[in-house]
Amino acid sequence: MAAIDQYQHLHLGFIECPSTANFGFNNPTRKIAIYELLESIPNTEQNFDGKVGDIILGGGSGEAPAFRIAIPESIQFWTQENYDDWESYHDLFKAFWTPTESYILCEGYTKIGWIADNQIENWLAENLSLLLIEHIDKYSNYKTHTKLKSKLTYSSTK
Repeated sequence: MAAIDQYQHLHLGFIECPSTANFGFNNPTRKIAIYELLESIPNTEQNFDGKVGDIILGGGSGEAPAFRIAIPESIQFWTQENYDDWESYHDLFKAFWTPTESYILCEGYTKIGWIADNQIENWLAENLSLLLIEHIDKYSNYKTHTKLKSKLTYSSTK
């Protein structure tokens, strides 16, 4: 059983990562699941953390390592004009990957616009937040606050 399956969640869709390496052992998928948490994660969980409403990228059975994005905080951060109101990125997102897993993700995302001068966590949080605004009705009210577009490729669960 995948760690995410122990908790109530919604599967919102997938993003693509065009890495040449497998995310999990002998797993050739390039799709990484996007989950919305429907319950807060207890402190005892080691694979990811989060509160109700947060987004977990990956973390399923044999998938990519988990990446948590705080919602609505992350969307507000990437769509507002005044960045001075935020004290730390750690309140907005958190990665749960090893250096090798990070390398695999980075190798894939360089093909669609990530550059090493930008932390992969910042780039992924921004682009995933923009993707939510563009493709998930629940977040579409933030469209009026940004003209930026996500570089990630989205596919629905349907």
